[in-house]
Amino acid sequence: MSAQINRRDLPWVVLISVSFIFGLVVSWERWGNPLVDCGREMNQPLRLARGEMLYSQVRHIYGPLSPYLNALLYRIFGASLGVLYADGIVTALVIIGLVYWLARQLMGRAPSAAAALSVMWICAFKQAGNYVLPYSYAALHGCVLGLASLALLVKAAGAREGAVRDGAGGRLSAAKYLMCAGVIAGLTVLAKTEMGFAAVSTGVAAAGIIYYPQLRRSLVSIVYFLGPAMGVVGLVYGIVAARAGWYALLQESFLALQNLPVELVYFNKRMSGFDQPLLSLAQMGGSLLRILSFALLIASISLLVTRWRNRRPGIEVAMADRSLPNAGRASYVLLWALVLLSVLLFVIAPSAGRLQWDKGPYLAMPVLLVALMVLTFLRYRREVSISKEASTRTLVLLVVAVYSLLSLVRVILRVRSGGAYSSYLLPASVILFTYCWATTFPGLIKDRRARPVARYIGLALIFAWVAVTAGVVTHRFRTNNTYPVTTTRGTIIAIPELGIAFDEAVRFINRETEPSDPVAVIPEGTSLNFFTDRRNPLKEEITTPGYLNPEQEERAISQLIESNTRLILVTNRATPEFGRGIFGRDYCQRLMGWIEDNFEQQAIFGPDHDPNLRIGARTFFIRAYRKKEMRNAKFEMRSVPGNLPLTTDN
Repeated sequence: MSAQINRRDLPWVVLISVSFIFGLVVSWERWGNPLVDCGREMNQPLRLARGEMLYSQVRHIYGPLSPYLNALLYRIFGASLGVLYADGIVTALVIIGLVYWLARQLMGRAPSAAAALSVMWICAFKQAGNYVLPYSYAALHGCVLGLASLALLVKAAGAREGAVRDGAGGRLSAAKYLMCAGVIAGLTVLAKTEMGFAAVSTGVAAAGIIYYPQLRRSLVSIVYFLGPAMGVVGLVYGIVAARAGWYALLQESFLALQNLPVELVYFNKRMSGFDQPLLSLAQMGGSLLRILSFALLIASISLLVTRWRNRRPGIEVAMADRSLPNAGRASYVLLWALVLLSVLLFVIAPSAGRLQWDKGPYLAMPVLLVALMVLTFLRYRREVSISKEASTRTLVLLVVAVYSLLSLVRVILRVRSGGAYSSYLLPASVILFTYCWATTFPGLIKDRRARPVARYIGLALIFAWVAVTAGVVTHRFRTNNTYPVTTTRGTIIAIPELGIAFDEAVRFINRETEPSDPVAVIPEGTSLNFFTDRRNPLKEEITTPGYLNPEQEERAISQLIESNTRLILVTNRATPEFGRGIFGRDYCQRLMGWIEDNFEQQAIFGPDHDPNLRIGARTFFIRAYRKKEMRNAKFEMRSVPGNLPLTTDN
């Protein structure tokens, strides 16, 4: 292999570990959002642990691995936030460890540590989409399994060298890694389908080029990988389909991308950047311009520093830009002019106009990855033509680039470092982004003396960026998430607006209902079911746009009637990202109309207890409805501390 982890890595590993511990301390119990998605991640495994069947009784749109894994953890350790937190912390550690190991196969210790720290602070501890209590454990587990499969493919590439030296024993070693990578890739599919697509496709590509141009060996290697991958997926989904039925598995889960509702199509187009493709391409172009101008700035400064250090002002310095006159040699005046030009391009040009250029440093990552793949493949073919085999580092770089690009397919025109979903797609891209600054861009400078300077400047800026990001993340956690919602199942520290509403709702449910009573929470917020140990009578944990068509609305109403649900809570969850923003007005009108006909408002929870608040109001609230027929003492109108008893506003 190109690099082995040894004692000299220890200082960097300690730095990474200290940074991780610091991140845990400053963000402790502040990771989740009790409203959006997290309720599903809390309550869905609990329903499975109690015997309900995924897909047929508990609707799910991802693979079965994560909910059943967390259900198993609930059965072993008990249902609590602590179990979910532990899952996230351990998985985050594994992801960061894999990032460091993969980076070390391509780079030295310092840039590998920079990549690991970047993933830590722009992914693992980012408020939206963190690893400890993610919006989806399927995405988190898909991320770690995809990286694990990638690492095994890298090991297979290293074992390929042994095949050339040692004969059949080496080939069997490579086959062993390919088979293990196939199993892990299959598990990635069972976690999250699109992440599994990236892992499986990368495995096929890697297995195919390991013995390129030997076609027979390449085909055998693909079989070694693809057989276990497809076997794992086919076996598990076969068992699930036999128990839950093919209709629930394929139609309601959207696993095969069949019958996707227009709301989810709209959402996915926004995620990928295809909602406004021309604008997305313009933003990508602006980001690429900034990256290139910054690379030019670093190169110019490196050459100036090199000349100053050598104290030879009369000698011109070689430049990477071959378009310059005098065979690419530049005077002091030209170097300073390039510095000024790069600053202008970096600061002024992208900020001109109204195109919203500033979406993070990774917008142009697909372009960089394609360029890197093309250059690496050309190098790979050149090495094969000269020595009949390519270097392991070249092969590893090509495989990691393929995986990075395929991982970004879901957000291909809008690769942002912000947002919830990008945290789980970016780790491999972060490795190669760091590689570009530590290796690719410095390598374009002709003057060998300036290359280390450019590398040091690039790494110093990455470390500085990580430090600033860590400071910003810490500040946001400590200033935004300040209201603790403490329950028997653990504590989550939320933003005050959400925390007040959920805290009041938890106390209300505990007082007004029995543990055996069903309580419906729509369209999101079933963390309340988890916190209070109340049964969700609906098949869905989430009823945001696209989840309930008219037929499914009728089924949801039937479930509420058959379960004799006497308490329904409606959260003020606006959903413009789906193209339909207001529950009961823009979607699920039939369900909300039935609620208003058969239930009456009982309380408002949140910082504002105005009974006239409507879904879509700027302030967050939760409205409680009780069944009109119920007139016993437990459900009589009463005042809730901090709330006003309400009457219907039909």
